Amino acid sequence: FSIIFAEIGLLSYVALIPLALVMHRRICSEGYRAKAAYLDGFIFYMAFDIVAFHWFTYFYPLDFAGIDNGVAIAIIAIAWIGLSALQSIFSAFVFVIASRVSKTVLCKKYPILISFVFAALFAVNEWTQTFTWAGVPWARIAISQTEMPILMQNASLFGSYFLTFIVVLINFALALILIYPDKKRKYAIITCSIFMINALVGTALFFIPTVEKDRSVKVASVQGDFPSQALEDSSDEIFSVYRDLSKKAVEEGAELIIWPEGVFATDIHDITRVNNKIYSRISVAVSELAKELDATIVVGSYVDSPDKTNTSVSVFYSDSTSNINAYAKRRPVPFGEFLPLASLVYTVAPFLAEINIFSTVSPGEVSSYFYAKNDEDSIKVGTLICFDSIYETLGIDCVREGAEMLIVPSNDSWFYDSRALNMHHSQNVLRAVEQGRYTVSCGNTGITSIVNDKGELIKNMPIYTRGYVIDTVYASSNRTLYSYIGNLFVYLCIAFVVTILCIDVYKKRKIKKGIQ
Repeated sequence: FSIIFAEIGLLSYVALIPLALVMHRRICSEGYRAKAAYLDGFIFYMAFDIVAFHWFTYFYPLDFAGIDNGVAIAIIAIAWIGLSALQSIFSAFVFVIASRVSKTVLCKKYPILISFVFAALFAVNEWTQTFTWAGVPWARIAISQTEMPILMQNASLFGSYFLTFIVVLINFALALILIYPDKKRKYAIITCSIFMINALVGTALFFIPTVEKDRSVKVASVQGDFPSQALEDSSDEIFSVYRDLSKKAVEEGAELIIWPEGVFATDIHDITRVNNKIYSRISVAVSELAKELDATIVVGSYVDSPDKTNTSVSVFYSDSTSNINAYAKRRPVPFGEFLPLASLVYTVAPFLAEINIFSTVSPGEVSSYFYAKNDEDSIKVGTLICFDSIYETLGIDCVREGAEMLIVPSNDSWFYDSRALNMHHSQNVLRAVEQGRYTVSCGNTGITSIVNDKGELIKNMPIYTRGYVIDTVYASSNRTLYSYIGNLFVYLCIAFVVTILCIDVYKKRKIKKGIQ
């Protein structure tokens, strides 16, 4: 619940204590085998993911897709339970490995190492969820820290997996106070020290300036409040609303205007009608608007080519130049924008294909940036489109390419008013801290916000309202340590676990030779 409701993020530091108590007791049992550990792991992660992915239920009744209620229930149940089970099948191995490592000579001699082992494996497991379409790192423990800027600053050093590591470590270390009452003073000191060091380093990082106050752009992020179900055949109305809101934003000084992902349900080259004027392309209408407003307009749209369709952002400058398909979404949503294992799905469960609304969207291949103005001295803007933002390596790519701020155009209207909106936004906050960049989110129906380089919410708009957020965004050409080393911390976690196992093998062989 501290992941779903980051407002109660401090709960995360004690929420896993019951798990730690149970696992310590079972690990000490000689009869605790790999099969039992796997079952425990599956039960734990299944319960965890069922709650984390609860928002699938908000998709009902799927009437916008022309699906009857009975089929809709089946689709949602399979998606909700199926994704939870798929992730749990692999995540359960955390418990198998942890139980094996915890029985080593070192861990038996120094029980505090068990806390480090579980913390390392929880972090590694979250990292493995970023691979392939089947892994969805949606419910990282780190997002429970996103309402506490001081406690998440270390993500700028070692990434969000380090935050997960710290939270799990403190939980398991606190459990030792209850398990070993005679040593409670020692374990209390260790636990408090871990928390205080994390907080003190976070405080220092929070007050170290990273942005350039002499380089800025006034950004407006526009929320037109058109849910996905209302996008079809409404291009003219949608354009009128976004045009009017953009004009108001420019009156307040906006220089860079962001429109959300998929603001139009059609290709940006399609025909639209505005005020009884027919435009040969939506892109022409937007380009004329950018010139009229003397501002840069960024539009999240579909871009068709002979061999593929991309979910992209296109940039329109005030001098009538444009950059169509400036960035193409690199992680399309499985079953939403493409159909994984299509032949198997059609064979085993043909009705599942009905949820695949955009089955031809292709992934983008490279990270890139565009200029906030058509001037190479202006701020370089990196883009993460919607689902992209939950994959930390894409944020790293943006900054390594030279991005000095980030934007996240999204279409989260599928989530309605569920907490999935907040969970997704929390991922955006993590990306801001990891990369030390102002991050502007823009949703069709929300969440639309401006977050600074320290993860603080500067401006925010209520969901399902029409308007915009506007503020000055500062550039940052400085790079965080994390942007350089990437997920090195995860590799160190793996090395730590492997080292304990190797030492155990060495010691046992040495003992065996001594006996012989």
